[in-house]
Amino acid sequence: MPQEYTTKIIGYEFSELSEEIQKDWYEKDNECLYYDADNHLEPLIEGFQEELSEDYGATDIEVNYDLSHGQGDGCSFTAFFDIDTMLSNLDYWQDLTDDLNSGLIEIEDIRVVRCGPSNHYCHENTCTVVIDWACNAEYRGEHYNRLQELVDLTEDRITNEIRDKLRWLKCDLYEAFEEVTSFEAYQELIATEGNRYTKDGSLIPPNLIRDAQVKDIELGPVQLSLPFDFDAETDTVEIL
Repeated sequence: MPQEYTTKIIGYEFSELSEEIQKDWYEKDNECLYYDADNHLEPLIEGFQEELSEDYGATDIEVNYDLSHGQGDGCSFTAFFDIDTMLSNLDYWQDLTDDLNSGLIEIEDIRVVRCGPSNHYCHENTCTVVIDWACNAEYRGEHYNRLQELVDLTEDRITNEIRDKLRWLKCDLYEAFEEVTSFEAYQELIATEGNRYTKDGSLIPPNLIRDAQVKDIELGPVQLSLPFDFDAETDTVEIL
């Protein structure tokens, strides 16, 4: 004749496990935090793009970043800068003010491009500012070399400024990434799943305890009563 058995399992919330066991789970299972990490970094990227738009009238902005702690990690971007916005900042053109005002030189385009043999990396030194310009044809031979040197200085001045911004962005992204992939973030995520564990940290299959009778016991763990149906003829146990 079949017989019914009842057993008891003490189930613990993740927060009730020892810190050693929690950290062991974190080391084995923290990849789940990386899937959503980019979503947490997106507001920082958007804020950086807004800053570029305000400071330089930037358009067509494409930001790249690598947070691998490797040789080429960091941030870079490409974009086009609005000429009128850039010309309004005289600090960039301090050596070319008279030439610009006289019409000796005309700025045609200002953009940020990837540069150098290592541009497969993402750090700030892989992007630079390029200024396309034209010299008044009447004075081209007389002033071209001098103007080119001054344009080069202006490119360097703006390049150094945007690279400083990229270094700050890299720090902000790393800080945010460490926060969203931290042990504390893992604890918060697992707490929302509502799973139960044995005292030694083994996960109790949710299907096993879904319909169990639950009773609170001291110290916070949950006591679960499970009915079993034992078939004497086949020596098998069936969970009801």
